[in-house]
Amino acid sequence: MELKPQQPLPPKQTLLLILLPLLGTFVGLRMYLHLVRVQHVYPGGYLVHHLFTGIFILIPAAFLLAFGTRRRAVAVWARVAVGVGSGMILDEITYLVMTKASDDDYVSRTSFVGGAGFVALAVVVLWWLYRSQGE
Repeated sequence: MELKPQQPLPPKQTLLLILLPLLGTFVGLRMYLHLVRVQHVYPGGYLVHHLFTGIFILIPAAFLLAFGTRRRAVAVWARVAVGVGSGMILDEITYLVMTKASDDDYVSRTSFVGGAGFVALAVVVLWWLYRSQGE
């Protein structure tokens, strides 16, 4: 049985499906880090930062979107995954590049401001892409 190609999602829906998970992931990560505590994950004895988890979420979603999807649910969840993965990645770039990557650096002003700055830049890019669609 061949599936018919799905109509593309409207630009506004795409914007919200990426933007809200991106912001929610960033806020959730920061609240956890600042209010609970820094906890590391060591699968197989290797330290895995949430940057890497974000990459493992983002890349398959990007591949799905690059080739298109025939099921609406897959199209929706791929966009949500782009938002979640992007939020994780953007939160940790400054921490890994501009600090010594200690536990204290996770909750430092530099890490927070850098993460917030990258997320703000992503929001501007998403908004610009949305507006360029003419909806």
